[in-house]
Amino acid sequence: MTKAFSKLSLAILFIAVLTRLLGIIEYPLHDPTEARYAETPRLIIETGNWIMPPFNYDVPFWGKPPLTFWLTAISFKLFGYSEFAARLPVFLLAGLVLWLSYRFAKGLLGAEKAAFSSIVLISTALFFIASGAVMTDMALCLCISLSMISFWHALNTPDARQAKKWSYLFFVGLGLGLLVKGPIVGVLVLLPLIAWVALEKQWLPAWQQIPWFKGSTLMLLIAVPWYIIAEIDSPGFINYFLVGEHYKRFVDAGWHGDLYGVAHKHPHGEIWLLWLFASFPWSFIFLGSILSWPLRKNKTLTLKNACQGSWHSYLLFWAIAPMVFFTLSGNILYTYVLPGLPAFAMMVTEMLYLRFDIKKLMQSKWLYAGFIIPIAGLVFMSLEWTMPEKLKFEKNQKYLVEIYQNDSQTDNSQLSYAGERLFSIDFHTQGQAKRIGLDEDSINALSNNTVEDYLIIEKKHLKRLPSSYLKSFTVLAEYRKYALLKEK
Repeated sequence: MTKAFSKLSLAILFIAVLTRLLGIIEYPLHDPTEARYAETPRLIIETGNWIMPPFNYDVPFWGKPPLTFWLTAISFKLFGYSEFAARLPVFLLAGLVLWLSYRFAKGLLGAEKAAFSSIVLISTALFFIASGAVMTDMALCLCISLSMISFWHALNTPDARQAKKWSYLFFVGLGLGLLVKGPIVGVLVLLPLIAWVALEKQWLPAWQQIPWFKGSTLMLLIAVPWYIIAEIDSPGFINYFLVGEHYKRFVDAGWHGDLYGVAHKHPHGEIWLLWLFASFPWSFIFLGSILSWPLRKNKTLTLKNACQGSWHSYLLFWAIAPMVFFTLSGNILYTYVLPGLPAFAMMVTEMLYLRFDIKKLMQSKWLYAGFIIPIAGLVFMSLEWTMPEKLKFEKNQKYLVEIYQNDSQTDNSQLSYAGERLFSIDFHTQGQAKRIGLDEDSINALSNNTVEDYLIIEKKHLKRLPSSYLKSFTVLAEYRKYALLKEK
């Protein structure tokens, strides 16, 4: 593998991997997404409920299937509760996506182009960020990549035995995807496949060489048992998950039925704008190459014939499927772009090769674009390492929690926080912090108990506290818009 990589490309890979390793260790868990997806596995371990992941001690989390939570919980079991343990599974999943994509690209494009496409993929903004963030999207990306790659090999591998193995791996990817995010995996796989089969007139091979009945049975055996057990354990889950999270969230941009967050309302079609920045810098290079084509003289190559060929169209449909589908929805996140990025990386590689007639991609000037995101990440992490006081993260409360833990001298102390739920406080105190309301009775109750109280509260709410309470407490520390109060 390394023979295909130049020294420059290896330097990009080294910086990217080093930066992500620093990030998964040093960067605070982001509230609410990362901290929530770390707190749920912690609750799995504490409560022992591996069937229906808990959102809180007495609240089930119906929003996502459990596979990524299980992986994180196993990591916690092995390495303890930390940012590193929370992010390690995602980091390893990203490595698997890179490896699968490289092997697939090597078969299609050759070793050098495969190496270049790996550089493109790891240095796109979204893939770089997502490879070290506690989210479910990288696991979904892996499942979709496995299914898309397996389908291609099932139809194009001469060895019948190997082709059969690939055909079943296609359904393994779908089954695991159902345990990661649910039916959306089928949509984002079947949408590009149906388009490609129709365009290339591959209906008969697809029907004959893919074991649809046996494979679907395998897919259902992987996923359905958990869905049945989960519904028995937590009645109402399937209705909320399938109808609410999939249908209502998709058709209603302002859906108010979300039990665990808020709707992410965007104008229809904005997913393409999100793609532009999620794929930075390669999206601009890709579009620039297309737009400048007519300006080049003595070039007979056009976008039309550049995208001709069975595997060109396969990559194209795979790459654009998330944007095409979510164009119809106004409830979107930038991470929805991620499953198409492996194919996009291969498209960029082939586009540059055809557009500029580059015989040695690994010696071309375009390789330097791969430094932009990893170096930006390295600079950011260097600042986080050397000047943490300059980079305080408002959406994480680890700083104030650590001050409380260091200041508290006895077991007879209690940390509370007022207002909306802050998952980072729950995670870093391992569920020992108490969330209270902002009403006067809740605040006064702290003054009348027998423990030494600490309170994290937004500074704008300090004026709402009773004067008697303020006289009993002092401000121990401040953190942007939050303050940590200590009982005198």
